[in-house]
Amino acid sequence: MKLEYLQYFVTVAQTGSISQAAAQLERNRSTISMAISSFEDYLGAKLFVRKGNSMQLSSAGERILDDAIRIINLTMRIQRKVTIDQLDEMLTLRLGRDDALPESFWRIIIRRIRRKFPGLALEMNYASPDYLREQVLQGEVDMACCLLREQSVTEQNLHVQVIGKLAMQMMVATGHPLSRMAYVSNDDLSAVPQIAYLGNGEDDSYGLDSVMGERISLSSFELVRDAVCDGLGWGYVPMPLVSASVSPELSLLQHGLNETWHSYVAYCHEPLTDADSIMGHISGLIRHELETLLKSPKTYAE
Repeated sequence: MKLEYLQYFVTVAQTGSISQAAAQLERNRSTISMAISSFEDYLGAKLFVRKGNSMQLSSAGERILDDAIRIINLTMRIQRKVTIDQLDEMLTLRLGRDDALPESFWRIIIRRIRRKFPGLALEMNYASPDYLREQVLQGEVDMACCLLREQSVTEQNLHVQVIGKLAMQMMVATGHPLSRMAYVSNDDLSAVPQIAYLGNGEDDSYGLDSVMGERISLSSFELVRDAVCDGLGWGYVPMPLVSASVSPELSLLQHGLNETWHSYVAYCHEPLTDADSIMGHISGLIRHELETLLKSPKTYAE
């Protein structure tokens, strides 16, 4: 009997369908279905009553569910004990990040870190990019990921790895007068409040030095996005947050600087190029998931 059979069985029992279990476990539906059939053949009993797309536990399935969960939990405890020995002194990973990427992205990252390193405790905190760099320098976090709006990616006393590129898009609420204009000038922008990101020591003008209108400065990219959605003004919003936005929809302004590209980086005291190290593996995991997000941003909508 394979442990994964138990994991698939429990997940299908909890979600009530193979498709939902496959999404939660990040497996193909056919893989889950065949594993359940193999598990039933092994036990010589039907574990589910199939009704259309739903899967309800049979009486046999109900009797073994608690024991299956106990076996999974015991196995995970064994894995954690072994992993702790392999991790040496690093029992806790302190990860910092900004909010340029949606919460759904980091939910996936947390889940995958726990699966890969079950004995590794995880602490994750949110802060602005400039503060995240300082936290890594002071040893308050082990690695930090954030949007870098400067052109240079060099940093004294820190290793910096470019994980990917993110677009900052000049957005306004759909239906706002600026959204109806075929061309938006700097004078047009000056007449409307700019929703700006607060608490970042980096330059946030995006080349719009001549735009001197009213500013509403907020402490997170999500707040900037939501204020733009509320029609309070225009602002630059990270593309992943545009795709994850809620009603009202956002519109891209017809301006010459309506999209600028910037590096999304990881800061760490140690090199991140070794894929076999914990830090290298995690940075690679984040890079891979970011590539997936940029290809299919709507799948991360919150």
